[in-house]
Amino acid sequence: MSSRFGTVDIGSNSLRFLAVERASGLLCYLDSGIWTIRLGRGLRDGEYVIQEDVLSMALLTVEEAWKRLDALHVPLNNRVIFATESLRSSSNAHEIADIVEKKTGLALRILDGRQEALYSYRGALLGMDVSDALVFDLGGGSLELCCKNFNVSLPLGAIRIKASFDEDIVVIKGHVRSKLREVLKEGSMMQVAEIIGVGGTSSTAAMIIKGIPIENYHPSKVHATRIEEKDIESLIEFLKQMDVGTRRHLTGLEPGRADIIVSGLCVISAVLEFFGADRYTHSECDLLWGVLADAVTKKDAVDVKGICWGVN
Repeated sequence: MSSRFGTVDIGSNSLRFLAVERASGLLCYLDSGIWTIRLGRGLRDGEYVIQEDVLSMALLTVEEAWKRLDALHVPLNNRVIFATESLRSSSNAHEIADIVEKKTGLALRILDGRQEALYSYRGALLGMDVSDALVFDLGGGSLELCCKNFNVSLPLGAIRIKASFDEDIVVIKGHVRSKLREVLKEGSMMQVAEIIGVGGTSSTAAMIIKGIPIENYHPSKVHATRIEEKDIESLIEFLKQMDVGTRRHLTGLEPGRADIIVSGLCVISAVLEFFGADRYTHSECDLLWGVLADAVTKKDAVDVKGICWGVN
């Protein structure tokens, strides 16, 4: 019986995969990959239609991720392929799910917002030595917040925010705080002493702050990075002074994220301000790790207790 597991996440901005090996109650990192596909192009308010050209590129990327999992000898029955807000808000989601199933041999899971938040929470805590935290997961289409006391998903992803408000810092922050006030009590940490952030915008912030070139990326290099709220603010102002073309050459910034990075950082800044926090910890253990921990628990009846960055 193989102890290797893998998952593919078809997101609004990126398609990602993660492969791990189960070893003594730990999930040990094998490989991962990310491609900018911008499936959520046109995502704003309400439903949108995923265009054929964007879908074609996404399917090619699914094939690439599948080949990487094949090369790692991850069996098909140990794989999970899922989508989040990219398909939750798509009017042709079922059609796309059928196409993906025919291509991969697996049913495509479309996670609802609460499931996404819970998986992000579980994944983040696996990689941190904490019993509880407020975990935020900022993606292209949505923002999830989860801790022991609440679990919410809001339409505040970086692509959506960019499409609606461009890079207007004041308007973005006001909009985010307004949405948060609708579901949460402002200024309350809900008895949560720690904030953990996951998602592409947060990972990019850590990469830029630490000066790590994209080609030298490894999750262990940015995992558990402490990010100050003032550093997010400085980064927003720094990036605002550049045009998108110039940003694409910035160390640590994946070129396909150059047009939405400022909008995403504004959302993170607004979240920190809302909870009165002056810092948070970035985690590279996220939604994908949570999904795989769940898969291992269900299949092998093993309680996953943590992670490691390699198999000895």
